[in-house]
Amino acid sequence: MGRRARLALLGDIHANYPALMAVLADVDAAGITAGVCTGDLVMRGVWPAQCIDEIRRRGWPCTMGNTDQKVATRPPRSPDDPKTKRKGSRSWTSARLAPDDIAFLAALPMVARVEVGGVRVAVMHGSPTDPRDAVTPESPDEELDALAREAGAEVIVMGHVHRQMVRRAGDCLFVNPGAVGEAMDGDLFPRWAWLEVGRDGIGVHLERVDQPLATIRER
Repeated sequence: MGRRARLALLGDIHANYPALMAVLADVDAAGITAGVCTGDLVMRGVWPAQCIDEIRRRGWPCTMGNTDQKVATRPPRSPDDPKTKRKGSRSWTSARLAPDDIAFLAALPMVARVEVGGVRVAVMHGSPTDPRDAVTPESPDEELDALAREAGAEVIVMGHVHRQMVRRAGDCLFVNPGAVGEAMDGDLFPRWAWLEVGRDGIGVHLERVDQPLATIRER
């Protein structure tokens, strides 16, 4: 294998456009041109349309997160409902998206598959069937082995728990890049990661944007 192949990993954006753009500035500065997103593009933040637009503009594979699924599949509440007036809520978000934005969210797959330097990578939010499922450092190896067999991948990238993680189970590497828009690591720094494949194997680099940003508790 000659030149090293690299892939940016990000997710859990949660309609936080400033955080997304800060992460993408880091990605661009690193010279990484390919990327994937684990979903949760919308809800809880106040820039849902802008975040969808940017991911669509990049053309990067993106999977359906649980918040994307809520907005895409549940009818919005009445405009007079107090919950509709709450910034970042499901109905508030729906009211600020165009029909093609909703259609984009509805069409997101549960699993996206890419190849990086000959390595098979499966991207999902939670599991191949439910974006609410979560893999954590405490998940039993048997559960991860079963997931790896189901996904048929050498690397599985997932989100949902908003915490960075690199864990190997059997022959599969599990990576959570952390949250772009809603940090839960004790600070307000957006997280992302990148995958590197070369002659010496697969490397995972966990990154943190070097500036604290107000995440998504703006109500």
